[in-house]
Amino acid sequence: MDNNSKYLLDIIAQESRLPEINADACVYTSVDKADCKDCVDACPKHAWVLDAYALGLDTDACDGCGLCVPACPSGALHIHFPWAIRTFGGLQIALFACEFSDIDEETGTLPCIHALGLRQLLLMYNAGIQHLLVATAECEGCTRHRPTGIQHQLKQLNRLLDDRNKPPMNILDRSSQVWKTIFNRDEVISQGTQMPRRHFLRGGGQLLRRQLVVADPLNLPEGRTAPPGQLLPAADDNVRWPWVPRLDERLCNGCDTCMKLCPTGALQLIVDEEESLTKYQINPASCTGCDICTAVCELQAISIHSMSLSTAWMIDLSEKRCTSCGNTFHLPHRNSQPEVSLCHICLKHDHNKNLYQVLGSL
Repeated sequence: MDNNSKYLLDIIAQESRLPEINADACVYTSVDKADCKDCVDACPKHAWVLDAYALGLDTDACDGCGLCVPACPSGALHIHFPWAIRTFGGLQIALFACEFSDIDEETGTLPCIHALGLRQLLLMYNAGIQHLLVATAECEGCTRHRPTGIQHQLKQLNRLLDDRNKPPMNILDRSSQVWKTIFNRDEVISQGTQMPRRHFLRGGGQLLRRQLVVADPLNLPEGRTAPPGQLLPAADDNVRWPWVPRLDERLCNGCDTCMKLCPTGALQLIVDEEESLTKYQINPASCTGCDICTAVCELQAISIHSMSLSTAWMIDLSEKRCTSCGNTFHLPHRNSQPEVSLCHICLKHDHNKNLYQVLGSL
């Protein structure tokens, strides 16, 4: 192979490791004022660059570790997750191997086990996978290791599942030899569609259907941006959620900005004309923790809490008429200034001053 061919192959290999970017899902596409920098903070190579004008990726610095993928709240980033499913002891087990382990890359290694975040774990759980077998190198000494890695994400997931009376997900950390032994077993469910021929001839239709259910859920486009709360099993009200918006009714001025800009419907303005009711509705299952709402709230009336209970699902609003512009506006019932008679726009302007300027010019 000549030098030019090798150089071209190196470029292709490098670009294939770069994360896929869904710009439409990025919070900065929704609002310029967003202050999310989770991908920047997660990158051990400082490949993500954020300034006052743009968010960009230094492709030369990126080593394709994938740690930015679980860090991105909106799911705007993705890497291909090579994985295999095996049956062992009557259980379906998903196998993952770190590229620094001694597992052959041809079996499908993952750049970093910690690229599996809460969203990815839930996608597997919903596909019937409750056991993971991973082969790693020495994580503690690796520059990619993070306190919020897979063990932390698994702990959070199991707390959420326990609230919902569901069995936990377990991770098995075994030697590379054990990993290879299970990987090479005859009863293979690979990519969700293959089975030994003798099983198929013996009436393996049910097994095949079960395999199709778990066919590569990590790489399906519809799962990449799904809010983790929506992937959780159904639950009663008194349970924890991955992210919970909380609105301080004493501070809120009813401007509706957060409601209008929330990209997932976690915050909604509900208007019931028949009942003459206006409310704010908080849907923690739809919250991704993107923090757009906190970035645009001038009064810091809203905050986002992780792994928390929801304190209010509906917030009643009182309708008023602005004494300055004459338009109607609303405030939460518990607003600390019930005597307010100006809408949030007129409150920002000194209308008397403008009146004096007009009279003075006559």
